[in-house]
Amino acid sequence: MTLADFKNAHKWLIIPLIIAIIGFSRGYFLRLSDASWHQHMHGLSAILWYIMVIIQPYFITRGKVYKHKLFGTFSLFLAGGVTFSAITIIPQNLKGIADLEPNPIVSADFFYGVSFTDIITIIGFAFSVLIAIYKVKNFEDHAMWMIATVFWALMPALGRFALIPTILIFGFPPPYDFIDVLFFSTLLCIVPILIICWRLRSWHPALLIVAAANLLYLFIGPIGRSEYWRSIANELFKY
Repeated sequence: MTLADFKNAHKWLIIPLIIAIIGFSRGYFLRLSDASWHQHMHGLSAILWYIMVIIQPYFITRGKVYKHKLFGTFSLFLAGGVTFSAITIIPQNLKGIADLEPNPIVSADFFYGVSFTDIITIIGFAFSVLIAIYKVKNFEDHAMWMIATVFWALMPALGRFALIPTILIFGFPPPYDFIDVLFFSTLLCIVPILIICWRLRSWHPALLIVAAANLLYLFIGPIGRSEYWRSIANELFKY
């Protein structure tokens, strides 16, 4: 694998950014004045991370090594912001269950279920960043672990993105709830990962791990209904 294999990577990486912006438009971008500081911190750091992942392959494949290293140093602090802010969102979501009104799309099962997958996502994201840093002198490993961070962060946005056409097609309330939509969007997230592995002729562990981890979204319903997990989550994220 050479630099030439990544010369157009920045173009493809714009797609996850667009999905994130559209997916979180209703819940965040269109209601900025009502958002909490937790949401602002996570929204800003996550968008900046997506932008950073887009420009880094552009810099390195155009010979702009200094800029690549400069933004790479900045990314260390940015990754910390993404990780910390994501952790603060989980107890806020669980706290909101107490005031949750009857809703045909989201339920307490959903919030408890994603509290589990969010933990896995945060750990996976941070792990990928750390391994990418450790492998900085190995071009292929460094690139693949950095690309994997996009897919660790993509599912929450992709699920919300997929909900939009569901409502447009079936009206509100749709015949599916958010857990059902996540079930199908999980497949939409895993397929591009497998295509990347095939196109780059590299079944790299960074992408295979994130693909396997995203399969957990298929079990959000059972996880969210588990009284055992609910008791753990309530203790772990006391508010």
